[in-house]
Formats: sequence, structure tokens, C-alpha cells
Amino acid sequence: MTSSPIAPFTELTTRLGRELMTALVTEDDADALAQQVAGIAEQLSRAAAAPHTVSVGDPHTTPNHIAGDITPASSPRNPIAPPMSIVPDGDDYRCDLTLPLQYQGPPGRVHGGIVALLIDHILGHAANWGAEKRSFTRSLTLNYDAGTPIGEPLTVRGRIARVEGRKRFMEAEIICDDVVRVRAEGLWLSPREA
Repeated sequence: MTSSPIAPFTELTTRLGRELMTALVTEDDADALAQQVAGIAEQLSRAAAAPHTVSVGDPHTTPNHIAGDITPASSPRNPIAPPMSIVPDGDDYRCDLTLPLQYQGPPGRVHGGIVALLIDHILGHAANWGAEKRSFTRSLTLNYDAGTPIGEPLTVRGRIARVEGRKRFMEAEIICDDVVRVRAEGLWLSPREA
């Protein structure tokens, strides 16, 4: 991913969103912070109301991503997106990340739905990277072999296992401490010709 003119803005808004998730604000600070946040919210509302005045570059380096990406899975412009940065790694696509507390489900573990989001996103990336025709998730099966810990370095890997016509059969896993925590298989399907 290349740096864009808005990268500092997106990094800081993402940080703000994450800090808000875990902040403990005292009564003494609440009023002053509320006024500051209200001012920022008003500025953002004005910018959103007149998007032609805001310059936003595509944060992705490949043409098969949607310009202005705000996906909940990895967009640097989306403060609730997990911090995913996917890179090619041989025949695989790989993402190394550590998930903070707002992605917790059971105590100390990543929520299973977030795990599914990570897997679906990396497999979609692997299925479509450089592809002439887009394909979409048709089915996704996850096996949760062990808990996926919060706050620990994770590796998410995905790949195309085989292709049969419009079908792309996919495989993925999430690894932590050299232990496979989640295994997944999926089917990505390109639309039929019209």
C-alpha cells in the first residue's frame, strides 16, 4: 500500500476510534472532551455533506479495488476495520496483525465473527488479486481448532487451492504462536456471462 496525502488523517481517526472503545473518562474531563469531539464531528459532517471539496486518493495500489474503499475489513479510512495489510507471500496472501480489545468475544479471545471476517477478506483478496473477472464468496466453512487470542501477534494466510471454470476453491488459516487456531475452506464464484 502506498502512502496517500490523507494517511496521517486516516491513521489518527482510526486511533481515535480505538481509543474511544477503551477510554475511561472522568467527570472532570467529560465536558472538555465532549466539546472537542463535537467540534471535530461538525467538521467531518461538513466535509461529508460536500464530498467534492475533499480530496481522497485510492489507498490501494491495484486497480481491482474500489476507489474510496471503506470496507469494514481493512480500509485505513474505516476506524472500525481490523488493522489488516495483506501482502503476497509466494502462492499465499498473508496478513500479520495484532487485534486490540474491541475485537474481543469471549474473555481474552477474538470474537468468532471477527475471525470469519478476517478469513473472508483474505480469501476474497487472494481470489481476486489480478483476476480478470471478480469472484464472490459462495460458501465459507471455518473450523475453530483453538481460541484466537486478543493482543497477540496473528498471521492470517489464504490461497487459491484450485480453479474449475468460474469456481475458485480457497483455503486459509489463522496462526498464533505456531499453532493453527482456525482453518477454513471456501468457494468463490464468478458471475455467469450475460
